[in-house]
Amino acid sequence: MPVEFVVQTADLRQATSQLKANRGKRTETDFVDILVSECAATFRSVGTETEVPVNGKIPGSVRIPLRIVDKINSTVKTMKKKELPFHCEPGVIKIGSWSVKHPDIELGRIPDQRLGLPVDVSVLDTLAYAEILSADQIVEEGMRARVEEAIETRTSAVADALAALRPLGIAERQLQALIDAHVKDAAERLRKSLRLE
Repeated sequence: MPVEFVVQTADLRQATSQLKANRGKRTETDFVDILVSECAATFRSVGTETEVPVNGKIPGSVRIPLRIVDKINSTVKTMKKKELPFHCEPGVIKIGSWSVKHPDIELGRIPDQRLGLPVDVSVLDTLAYAEILSADQIVEEGMRARVEEAIETRTSAVADALAALRPLGIAERQLQALIDAHVKDAAERLRKSLRLE
């Protein structure tokens, strides 16, 4: 079933601009979830959430790559109408007469609203979230690329540190144990703040 709503052009422009703030290289990997009710649309991505009033014709949820939001933002800036119909189907978004197709446009995804992650979540906290959340939850939250990058950063940091500390007799298992302890402490801190038991 499609998701459809009518939104003020200025509100859509503002929401899409806010989602792009402070993303940097994350533009290529982050996703945006749009949760549509009869009267509002909540645009949510890691670290950012904004809500705009809408006339929800067919409520539901949509997940789109953030890079598609960039295209939407560029297009909406050129539209002269005061209100725009926003129609979503699997793989397709239509806004007025403009449309975009992408295989990663999905319907029916609803992220866990308890997680309020910052846009610039640290490597340590990203590794801690990977300890707390299941693999499916990491994907649902749009954090898979962030977790993979954090794991690569950890691996690289261990290799660099090991090379520097080897003359002092420090073994890789010692470094790994130190990092594991820090990740575990961060996971406990985050678990308490998220009330995840």
